[in-house]
Amino acid sequence: MPSDKIALFGGEYSLGQLRDSVPFLGGIAGVRPVRLFEGAERDVLAVDVRTGSGLEYTVVPDRGMNICNVRYRGIPLDWTSGTGVVAPAYYDSSAWQWLRSFNGGLVHTCGLDNVGFPVEDETVNWDNKSFGGHGRISNTPAREVSWKTKEKDGTLQFKVSGKCYSISALEETLLLERRVVSELGGMRISLHDRITNLGREQTPIFLLYHCNFGFPLLSAQSVFSLPAKNAVDMEGRPVADFTRITGPSDSPLEQVLYPEISGEDVRIVLQNPAIDGTSLGIAISYKKKELPYLTIWKQFSRRIYVMGVEPGACRVEGRVAEQKAGRALMLAPDETRSFSLEFEVLDSGRRKNG
Repeated sequence: MPSDKIALFGGEYSLGQLRDSVPFLGGIAGVRPVRLFEGAERDVLAVDVRTGSGLEYTVVPDRGMNICNVRYRGIPLDWTSGTGVVAPAYYDSSAWQWLRSFNGGLVHTCGLDNVGFPVEDETVNWDNKSFGGHGRISNTPAREVSWKTKEKDGTLQFKVSGKCYSISALEETLLLERRVVSELGGMRISLHDRITNLGREQTPIFLLYHCNFGFPLLSAQSVFSLPAKNAVDMEGRPVADFTRITGPSDSPLEQVLYPEISGEDVRIVLQNPAIDGTSLGIAISYKKKELPYLTIWKQFSRRIYVMGVEPGACRVEGRVAEQKAGRALMLAPDETRSFSLEFEVLDSGRRKNG
């Protein structure tokens, strides 16, 4: 397809042709800020994004710039828990109370002070030695939030940006800067992060992208593929069927697996060939040098039924174990690390159906 043409509604159009055809392009696609209203979601700032291809999603600046409510032509592509998008004022950092505000979604960021188990870290140089499950960042409101539509290379680009601080008045100061980008007619969500140590001391950082998938993308008919031939569980025991997906069951068994990823350019695909007569799925792409570890979380119990695909700079065993294993990233004062992920919706019937 020529670079100046945009695929929409079964046809190909230039941006000028689209502007000639509608009074306001926001009626086709765009970004829109909203305030959530009900229950524990009250007053949460969110930004809805529609690309026009049928891809829609929500970025939540008040919740660490997480991404949730991903839909393609009305079909949910991510997993949603029953907690709702809980306002950060209700966050409880103790132990595993993180689960009280874990709404799931396409990207639920874990870190920056801890990933995995709640721990007491006696090695820290300050008084706050308790670190709750999966850290604080996913419940931290962003600052300097912006949402915009920008013309670029003959199309429209939709961008949501914000800055989240993991900060204590007398202790660490870490800055997470995030951009979430899509294009008009696009099937992709691009996430770009920069983490900078603004404190006075070298500081460990922990980062994991908790990407959550459920029904209907997740089913007994689903196909899960990734560039790995081997995987182990948290005890280091080999797991032969780590890509296997079953339907919901009565078993309370939960699995946490570590695949051994090969190659530098990682592409992970989850597809269900039985959705609406097409093979619908999602692909996650990233660089192994940025996110060297992958965790797979399977919880296939009835009325929960979720799989987490979790690229990370570490594993999920808590900051103490991660530091002992040498998996913590150490940032010197003013040092920055960058991380990127791309999510692509896969629809085998898109050209045929328009």
